[in-house]
Amino acid sequence: MKKVLVLILMLFLLPIFSYANENMVKGNKQYQKNNFDKAIEYYEKAKETDNNNAMISYNLANAYYRKGEYDKAMENYKVVLNNTNDNRLKSATLYNMGNTAYRNQDKDLALEYYKNCLKIDSSDMAAKHNIEFLQQEQQQNKDNKNNKNDKDNKQQNNQNKDNQENNDKDKQNQDNNKDQKDNKNNDKNKQDNQNNENKNNNEQNKQKDKNDDKQQDKDNKQDKDDKQDKQNKQKQNPNQHLLDYFDKQDKQNLDNAKNGGTVQKIGRSGKSW
Repeated sequence: MKKVLVLILMLFLLPIFSYANENMVKGNKQYQKNNFDKAIEYYEKAKETDNNNAMISYNLANAYYRKGEYDKAMENYKVVLNNTNDNRLKSATLYNMGNTAYRNQDKDLALEYYKNCLKIDSSDMAAKHNIEFLQQEQQQNKDNKNNKNDKDNKQQNNQNKDNQENNDKDKQNQDNNKDQKDNKNNDKNKQDNQNNENKNNNEQNKQKDKNDDKQQDKDNKQDKDDKQDKQNKQKQNPNQHLLDYFDKQDKQNLDNAKNGGTVQKIGRSGKSW
């Protein structure tokens, strides 16, 4: 970069031409003293008397360039090209236009002017050097852009991959949460079913105990009633158990008689007849 800038500054020397123009001469003296505002003032006066003079426009353009007013410099360089057939002056002007475009950050236009300069003067090594420099810079910018694009694409791919992994992870978490929720619901349903079953069993057992208690009460009541009946009978006929015994003995004798056995007659007094 520094080498190109040195070439740009070195070529902004006033061409060695002599003109019988007093303001032109005064302007050249001020230019050599780096008094560019004063030089421009004299060059503008010289241009008023000789508007189509390419050399006046060339020196005026150089003064504007050195002052940093690149747009005005470019305007006057174009005037030079329209008013001269001198290839040496055209070549210098195109080279300086390349410098001016470069200063204006228009490197593509600068490269075009340098190439046009080289078409007129193929021996211009400064133009060749600047062309090579700009082409290398363009290639470097292109490579940097490609590298940046590759880096951006890689970052984007990594980002997409991370996003996909996060989405997969979120989906997995959602599935796990769903499974956990389903398992929890299943466990709750099982627990509810078990509780219902236990409740039903308890109710059935309770009902069974209640029925058993009722049956027990009923049996106890029956036993109590039977006992009471027996007591009542005993009260009514204290010898009833003897009568029962004789009735039983009579029945047994009757059975023996039918079977051809001996009948033992026992009276109710307990004596043999």
